[in-house]
Amino acid sequence: MSRGRVTSTTVDERWGREARALQAALASRQDEPKETETPTEGEDSRNPGSRLLWDLFDKLGDNLFYIVVSSVYALVKAMGLTVDSGYTGLRFTFGRAGARLEPGFHWMIPFVQKGEILPTRSRTLDLPSQRVATLEGLVLHADANLVYRIVDIRRALIEIDDVVKGMVQMLGLGVQEVLRTSTRVSIHDIPSLNEQLKANLTRRLAPWGVSVEAAGFPSITPSPQSLRITQMDKVTQERMRALGVVESGDVLRAMALGLVGTRQMPRRRAIVIQSFERHRRRLRRLRAALTQKGWSSVRIRRAELALMSRVSTSGRLRSMTR
Repeated sequence: MSRGRVTSTTVDERWGREARALQAALASRQDEPKETETPTEGEDSRNPGSRLLWDLFDKLGDNLFYIVVSSVYALVKAMGLTVDSGYTGLRFTFGRAGARLEPGFHWMIPFVQKGEILPTRSRTLDLPSQRVATLEGLVLHADANLVYRIVDIRRALIEIDDVVKGMVQMLGLGVQEVLRTSTRVSIHDIPSLNEQLKANLTRRLAPWGVSVEAAGFPSITPSPQSLRITQMDKVTQERMRALGVVESGDVLRAMALGLVGTRQMPRRRAIVIQSFERHRRRLRRLRAALTQKGWSSVRIRRAELALMSRVSTSGRLRSMTR
């Protein structure tokens, strides 16, 4: 019995030693660094293009899909041009103008041909208020409108860089030319002025392939000084008529002139001085307020002149602000 027990114990110890040795060998192998397989110098030299391509794909990652879609869209867009109704296009091949493009879809050779589009329906153009000085010395503020249509797209695209900006400049020049030669009588004949402006613009815009359908002045307003000058004749005629009526009643001419009166009735000196002081205080308050707002001296001077023009006083008030 004791001998069999000793034999089984010896076998168990031997198996235990072998198991511990096997575990130690596995643990030591796991602790060793793993060898990475690197391509040899011959493999890199044989496939450099494929390696660069795979590196590029790895860097692009998820953006590769969007790049492909954008490239396809740009290519398809470069292959054609759509012209809407009311517009006309012009085909350019290597920078040379070619066929005219009517509304619809037109095929293009990518990167070789391109198309330019302009509206060929009737359009309007408004000119801001213009200040015009006539030969008689009158100063007018006029607004102008233009209704035009592009009839030759080749000229509109080739003869001028921007046809709309060019028409704005020509409209301003036409307004100056028409109103500069007008008189006090002709300024009231608006239909005649409209026809003159249309003829002037037709001559100016014809080289650009633009047809003028209508042109005119919505409003022509004289400046306050010009308004007083134009009304002076009527006021003088009315006073002469009143003087004739008074003289017809056996009244001396000196008495008749006194009865007709003058434009400005005489006032007491104290009242005039008080008026000057009041307007001077208004100017001082205006200067202080505008200075606090950070206005420049030039802008403040313009504001003072605008205030003085509204006040019906003599020239001495203007001399006080100098």
